[in-house]
Amino acid sequence: MSLHPSELYSQSDWAELFMLCSKYSETGLWNDYRQVTYWLEEYSKSYDLPPPEETAEWSDTAYTIKEALSFLDKFAENWTSNLESRGNK
Repeated sequence: MSLHPSELYSQSDWAELFMLCSKYSETGLWNDYRQVTYWLEEYSKSYDLPPPEETAEWSDTAYTIKEALSFLDKFAENWTSNLESRGNK
């Protein structure tokens, strides 16, 4: 049986991942990057899933950071647009 991701971790857990990705984006520090990897590893361990892939060709950590930041950028864009459209009424 496959669980939906929201059934595995709480919204606060997912928010923590997004925060870790954002922190790495701001600092560029290796330790902050490793915190994202650690979160992904713990998620995999918690639910008996394959560990994140980290090879010369592919990095789940880098992909997760990219996707999380893209999601946050789009959210910010939509939120701003929503507020601006209210002002035009």
